[in-house]
Amino acid sequence: MKMMKSDRAGGLRRALCGVAVAVLAGPAMAQPRPGPLAMETHALRGGAYWISGGRSNDGFVVGPQGVVVLDAGISAAEAKMEQAEIAKVTSKPVSAIVVTHADPDHVLGLLYYPTSTPVFMQENARSEVVAAANDPAAPPAYKALYAQLVERLPRDTVGRELVTTLGGVRVVLRHYGPAHTAGDLVMYLPDLKIVYGGDLLVNYTQFPVIHLAGSSLGWEDSMKAILALDADTYIPGHGPILSKAELASRLRDEQTRREQIKAMVVQGKTLAEIEQALPDKTEDPMFITYTEGVYAELTRGFPPPNPPWNNIVKRPHG
Repeated sequence: MKMMKSDRAGGLRRALCGVAVAVLAGPAMAQPRPGPLAMETHALRGGAYWISGGRSNDGFVVGPQGVVVLDAGISAAEAKMEQAEIAKVTSKPVSAIVVTHADPDHVLGLLYYPTSTPVFMQENARSEVVAAANDPAAPPAYKALYAQLVERLPRDTVGRELVTTLGGVRVVLRHYGPAHTAGDLVMYLPDLKIVYGGDLLVNYTQFPVIHLAGSSLGWEDSMKAILALDADTYIPGHGPILSKAELASRLRDEQTRREQIKAMVVQGKTLAEIEQALPDKTEDPMFITYTEGVYAELTRGFPPPNPPWNNIVKRPHG
């Protein structure tokens, strides 16, 4: 039996409190990956790697002067395992950490890297962390973690684009607008034709995961821009790597589904009616479904930016 929205939201709040406490104690789940941590490093080309087995995919690039890390995991255990995976490949120091967005499974591991390591993140992602740290309604353990994290974040953040060299590696960091979250950041390696997309790219659900401060149209624009890059390898935040053809196919599927949802909204259909007619093949219980998110956009408009934990425990509908 499917729970009413209010019952499900209450259950998610209780579950999130448990997740936050678990993060403080050690490994925790922020995405649907059961079982113990067992990270594995996969070589791409030219010193670029991606790491599977954590609560999210992470990555790193070994350059002439150092290592560029892509996302930091959710906990001390993950951050330390990530650093151990890097040490298996190179003894070079970590020159920089690039954070793709403010979800806990990508950003909380920053607490367990040296404070002297430069961090690059999009300005809206930083704002989401600060908002979470100062939100009196946030679960206490979660609020405490983000309060610690604020002191670790850069004040000089990325707006739309930053083209730079990190560790001797030419890197392009781009923000295309609200999509998965309000502060998504893509790391593009033009010399290697590789894109690290964070949760803009997920390969475990039928449709994209879009949080309350994100945008389905923004996601489409982001995909079009990413596909226009001179790249052939795309590392998602979750799931196996994607080819350009696979990414283009996922964009087409999303565009078709969004138009179907929009047509039913225009007809005056309720969310329940739309969900019955157009069920999502997979649903991550931590988040709103793609259908719910698009319905909210079309009927209520876009919400203001909000703390990351709201993406998990707040629902767009009563």
